[in-house]
Amino acid sequence: MAGEAREVAVALDDMKFSAAHFVAFKGFREPVHGHNYSVGVRAGGGALQADGYVADFGDLKKVARKACKKLNHCTLLPMRSDVLQIQRSNQSNGSNGQLEVRCEDGSLMSFPEQDCVLLPVVHTTAEEIAEHLWWDILVTQNLSALLLSRGIQWMEVTVSERPGQGANYRAAVARTTSPQARRRALTGVPTPTPCAAFNGGSGMKDGCSGGACSGAACGVAGQQPMASPTSAVADLPASEPSNGYGAAVASELSNEDIAETAFRMLLSTLGVEESSRPELDRTPARAAKAFREMTAGLSVKDPLTVVGKGLFDVEEAHDLVAIRDIPFHSMCEHHLLPFSGTAHVAYLPEGKVLGLSKFPRLLQVYARRLQLQERLTTQFAEALQGLLQPRAVAVALEATHSCMCHRGVGVNASTRTLVLRGPGRDDKALREQLLDGVSFSSTSRARL
Repeated sequence: MAGEAREVAVALDDMKFSAAHFVAFKGFREPVHGHNYSVGVRAGGGALQADGYVADFGDLKKVARKACKKLNHCTLLPMRSDVLQIQRSNQSNGSNGQLEVRCEDGSLMSFPEQDCVLLPVVHTTAEEIAEHLWWDILVTQNLSALLLSRGIQWMEVTVSERPGQGANYRAAVARTTSPQARRRALTGVPTPTPCAAFNGGSGMKDGCSGGACSGAACGVAGQQPMASPTSAVADLPASEPSNGYGAAVASELSNEDIAETAFRMLLSTLGVEESSRPELDRTPARAAKAFREMTAGLSVKDPLTVVGKGLFDVEEAHDLVAIRDIPFHSMCEHHLLPFSGTAHVAYLPEGKVLGLSKFPRLLQVYARRLQLQERLTTQFAEALQGLLQPRAVAVALEATHSCMCHRGVGVNASTRTLVLRGPGRDDKALREQLLDGVSFSSTSRARL
């Protein structure tokens, strides 16, 4: 039915974790204490799929349980706090390290490093933990691709500190497909048995359970920096909203994953019946691979390097050299549709020539990216001028554009572009030679 929306939810007894934490901000610090947290996950906005489900409950339960396990029996420390400094003790070695937390008021707490999870948040409140788990479930555990493939539009995570008291974080699943999403990280070393005790405003108690807060452990001599409040987000662009997920997680969500998810979302706009056909299961992956191939030129930082050792000094080379009918394929940056054609090159060398195979190689580097035919022609011509330093060079491209043939007016017309470079390009006799070399008719020349 048009406009219908459905949702699913899981909140089971085994979706829980016990953890210690404390909230600190300017002028305030509460004692370290613990909660038995409960976690719930809701997702919706999609329609029933061919299997009769909006989403598989098993998938939601699996990732929620895994997220809870990471935090269970740990002390949660905020990496991005502006009133706390977290350092590794100088006496730390191997798995027996101590994390020292120096507060704004000068007090010091010490915890076994193996018992802590460093969260990329500011306060470790239930609100921030809910957001942390949202990103963990969707990005680190890569649930977003699965939900998007089923038309799920949003997901919500609930974190309750006690019955009737909790916080929710809800956002569009599509948010995880942005380039910034793959750079959001979840930091910490989850292992059992937290040790945390705090004595009001005077510092750590002596002899708390596990001995984490003994007087010796609280010594501050020879501290080694571990994490500054902003180190976790130093590489985020300034325009990206800061929510605590900064370090790269390319191994968790690669460019390939993002592209495949984007194509899966695109297919979902065709409707559930069409996008869920089994014949389309691998289509997003194939389309993502094709997109990478068609933009492969972007991976070459300096296009001129593809020439390698293909540039030769030939003293006798001063007459016209023409290379015609070089095929190329590119992608229109306006509609992301391909355009293909042939290129013709003519140049008048000054004792320097380029190996014939290098012309298509160089052209391909500029073509295999989002392009305009006009720009492509100019880039190719200027690259040849820079490499060869000829008296003059002409580049002509003739192409058919899918964005003109298969959409809009639907006209199967061809487009020809011409660029001349070099000190002799305005010489009438040289110009005639160049235009003849790139196959411009006398009628066409008269218009130039």
